[in-house]
Amino acid sequence: MAWWRKHKDDDEWFADPTKQSEPDPDVQLVKLQASRTRWWRLVTWVTLLLAVYAAFTVSNTPAPATPKGVSLNETGKQAAYSITEQWLATGHPLGAQARVVSWDGATRAPVEDGGVYRHVLTVANGARWWRVAVTVNRDGTPIGYPNASPVAVPDTLTPDGTVGWSGTIKDAQGSDALSTLVTQWAQALTGSDADRLKVIVADPDPASVYQPLGLDGQFQSATVDRVAYADMGKVDKENQTSDRAFARVTISMTGRDNQPVQYGFDLLLADPDGTPRILAWGAPGDAPGLREYMNRWHGSLLDTAGGTGQGSGPSPAPVDPSPTPSTN
Repeated sequence: MAWWRKHKDDDEWFADPTKQSEPDPDVQLVKLQASRTRWWRLVTWVTLLLAVYAAFTVSNTPAPATPKGVSLNETGKQAAYSITEQWLATGHPLGAQARVVSWDGATRAPVEDGGVYRHVLTVANGARWWRVAVTVNRDGTPIGYPNASPVAVPDTLTPDGTVGWSGTIKDAQGSDALSTLVTQWAQALTGSDADRLKVIVADPDPASVYQPLGLDGQFQSATVDRVAYADMGKVDKENQTSDRAFARVTISMTGRDNQPVQYGFDLLLADPDGTPRILAWGAPGDAPGLREYMNRWHGSLLDTAGGTGQGSGPSPAPVDPSPTPSTN
């Protein structure tokens, strides 16, 4: 029995399968180091990839625009005004009636002191115009005397009737109904009767208010110089027409000393081929940007009783504020 037990203990065939052998410390150390090495490599690769991605993102991000610095300080601007006015008043170099019309900007002067700016002002004397340049130091003192150069300006006020608008389909023929409406509108606009102007505009909002201009002078006439179908509203592609149109209008009045005075307007019209309505108005060239009833007045009406532009035409008949369907 002793021999059998001895060989049973020594022979692996007789080993107890449930008996767990002690782990080899050297093998466990190697496994642990290998595991740590694999994790370290993974972390290293992930970190490297993130760094490359961050660098690529930063390189492709547009740099923020550098804010433009102020090209002058208020003291320099005021000093330029004062220097120019004193220069004009001393000896009248550009005529006794010469005056500063506007300040047109300033640029840094290429001198040793970085606080020096060259200011440009426009000076007028009747029909003659000049561009006056004056260089001002940071303490408001001039660097040299002002410099003047003449400016050529047109000697006529005759408008260029060939200039049209963007966003149009084709030119339209102004109707007699449109001419009558424009005349009534012009009389009301240049006068001082706010109720009359509101009736002519026919704003569907009963609470709307429109401010007349109350101009000095006597109304003479209002002419429709140009009409074009606008590429908006209900467009008839077959006939190339629309229920919206732009119009260029000239209002003529008699000013002081019986001198003629003209005013120019752009109109936004509804139903130009049917019963036209004026939806909005602005300066010549503004027609594509006009919006319906944008001329509503917000707040209390201004006192225009002093104006004498009441006009001499008949008062307009009441207009139905409901939209008139287009016949196009």
